[in-house]
Amino acid sequence: MRLFVIAALLLIVFSLASALVYLVKDKGGSSRTVKALTWRIALSLGLFLLLMLGGYTGLIAPGRL
Repeated sequence: MRLFVIAALLLIVFSLASALVYLVKDKGGSSRTVKALTWRIALSLGLFLLLMLGGYTGLIAPGRL
């Protein structure tokens, strides 16, 4: 579970960095920037829901991952 969370966090950071690159490269808002930020939001929300579900079902004990 720990490796999955770390991988998800790395994907979120990568998506945020790619959105920044697209924003700078395209000189303003573009569909690529919006798509990268949408992926970041979806990944963040999915990770949050997974962590909540893991805590609710007991797969993740509070205070340790």
